[in-house]
Amino acid sequence: MNVTTRYQFRHANAAYSVAFASDGSELASGSLDKSIKLWSLKDGSGLKQLAGHGEAVCALAYLPGDESLLSASLDKTVRLWNRESGELQATLSGHQAYLTCMAVNPEGTLAVSGSQAKELFLWDLSSTTQLASLTGHADFVDSVAFSPDGMLIASAGHDLVIRLWNVETRKQVGELGPHKSPIWSLAFSQDGKTIAAGDDHRLIRLWNIQSETLAGEIPGHTGTVKSLTYSHDGKLLASGSSDTTFRLHEVKTGKPLATLSEHRNTIYDLAFSPDDSRLASASFDRTIRVWDLER
Repeated sequence: MNVTTRYQFRHANAAYSVAFASDGSELASGSLDKSIKLWSLKDGSGLKQLAGHGEAVCALAYLPGDESLLSASLDKTVRLWNRESGELQATLSGHQAYLTCMAVNPEGTLAVSGSQAKELFLWDLSSTTQLASLTGHADFVDSVAFSPDGMLIASAGHDLVIRLWNVETRKQVGELGPHKSPIWSLAFSQDGKTIAAGDDHRLIRLWNIQSETLAGEIPGHTGTVKSLTYSHDGKLLASGSSDTTFRLHEVKTGKPLATLSEHRNTIYDLAFSPDDSRLASASFDRTIRVWDLER
């Protein structure tokens, strides 16, 4: 696989989060500098900056139609922005400790956020209200994800286990693990049968959801696996690490296809473009890189 840098963008401090617009024409990035920046992927120009968060912006998601952008921050809030005007539309608050992670369901109607208070909040995005608090974790929550069908939420963190929650009943319905160290990243496979999890032990562990058993392990990183994401066609798994590299793995075989080491610090977030032709990476080195992928 041939992987080359197309664009490089920069924040004033560590870059923590990235998200592609659904038409692939724009990228959003969030940073420890408390800002969100929007970038054109047509010419690499900066489009606008969204200000308002009081701490690092740890997660981003465009909602279907790309009219709105959702952001989550260590300042304990989730914020809804108008993409075109950059105006703040709503602030979702209630967390009592650092908010560390967020995910949006495929329909764009629900969001889930996790915090260092050991709990998850489920949000209705149409009314911007909290629907439920999901409790059960014994330590910090560091990663959350919705299943491709939107029926399950996976959450994980410092208590070493992955918890599965039924979105409709809002009850825990499964538990995977334990890992031997805190879990920093989660991703559902596109068929919804597998969860990939990254931890301090430098491994990507693959869990079978139905049987709740370990299905495999992918070695290679020499540091904590901080970020994971599957391509939309389900053929690639990308992983980013504190070893300053990101790796591309073939899902079918688990074999490595590429290792990129241009970043100079931890890679905190990764995202595939809607057509899987590009990958964006956000790093503690203050940069966001957009990579062209040629298979």
